[in-house]
Amino acid sequence: MDQRLIVTTPFLIYLVLCGLFGMGLSTVDAPLTQGQPAFIAIVGLLGPLVAIGLIWARNYAYGAPVLVSTLLTNAWFVVYFFFIHDNPANVFAVSGDGSTAYLTATLGMIAGSLLTAGVGCWLWYHESPGFRSAIDRLLEPTDTKH
Repeated sequence: MDQRLIVTTPFLIYLVLCGLFGMGLSTVDAPLTQGQPAFIAIVGLLGPLVAIGLIWARNYAYGAPVLVSTLLTNAWFVVYFFFIHDNPANVFAVSGDGSTAYLTATLGMIAGSLLTAGVGCWLWYHESPGFRSAIDRLLEPTDTKH
C-alpha cells in the first residue's frame, strides 16, 4: 500500500474531527479569544495541509516533520486552552445543550491530532535514516561497559 495513503487516511479523519469541533463550538456560547482562531487555522489546518501536500509530492524529508510538529503543537494548544486555561472557550466553562457535543468534539480533535502525528512519526522513521538512527539510539543505547 502506498504510504501516502496510510498517512492521508488519519489526516482526513482529523479534518472531519476538526469540522465536528467547529460544529460543537457553534452549539455553545464559547467565544474564542483573539489569537485562538488564527492559531487553529494556521497550525491546526494550514500547516498539516502543507505537510500532506509535501508528502504527496514525495518530499518526506520536510512533509513528515512538518506534519508531526504542527499536529503535536495543535494537540498541546487544544489541551491547554480548552481544558486547562481559564477562558470562555474552556470546555468546563460552557453549559447548555451543546456542551457535551463540544467536549466530545474537542477530545476528538486531540485524539485525531495525536493519531495523525503518530502516523507521521512512522513515516518520518521509515523515510529518514537520520531520524531512524536517533530513535534507535534512544531506544537501544549502546553499552559502553564492555
